[in-house]
Amino acid sequence: MIASTAFSVIFLLVIVTKTSSMDLATAKKVLVKPLYDAPHVDNQNSVPKITVSIYYGSLCSDSVELFKNQIGPNLATFQKYVNFDFVPFGKSDKKLFEGRWFFKCQNGLTECMKNKWQACSIHILPSKLQLLANYLVCYMSSKVETHSGYQCTRNMGLYDDYYGKIKKCFMNREFSDSLMVQYSNRTQTVLTQSAQIPAIVINGVYNKMEQDEAKNNLRNVICKYIHPKPVGLC
Repeated sequence: MIASTAFSVIFLLVIVTKTSSMDLATAKKVLVKPLYDAPHVDNQNSVPKITVSIYYGSLCSDSVELFKNQIGPNLATFQKYVNFDFVPFGKSDKKLFEGRWFFKCQNGLTECMKNKWQACSIHILPSKLQLLANYLVCYMSSKVETHSGYQCTRNMGLYDDYYGKIKKCFMNREFSDSLMVQYSNRTQTVLTQSAQIPAIVINGVYNKMEQDEAKNNLRNVICKYIHPKPVGLC
């Protein structure tokens, strides 16, 4: 009983954001963009696209390194062959208390806020031409702890069209919470309890050996799945 009460108190303190008048029933109907946990065929150069799903936490140092050293350098190279799919929940937990969701993140309150901002960015930004992926690489690579979203939209010329929309999503608590709940459910469904974060999942299947390789050489793992092999890339 004591442990349960303490857990509830911790969650109550974790996330405090403005809420809109949107009711909870409406929020539960929110759907994130189509997810790519299965091979998605996009006929470019007669090569089916593969899906690389990244399960990560915003302040996880290994996640930051993955974005900087593996995802960023490979975006342009493989844009015709790979759908990059992002799941910003990491090693977090959720609890429903008096009709509201509360989140507890491995690296504290700031990580919860940054995970939620990225969930809204994924919901708002176009994924075509790797715009979303490049924005998330910028966000994860930024050294600015609390204003990465603002900085990256400015740097990428996205501020006028998208920053206000992302912020509106973030400030709408029921809506943004519902996005996080879906990413939580997805993380728990796809990954094993022992899976490390970040996790790299190819075509919806988690493979421990490929996970370890992808963290150090994502290019090699991607090339295993592309058929026929693109000349000069693999």
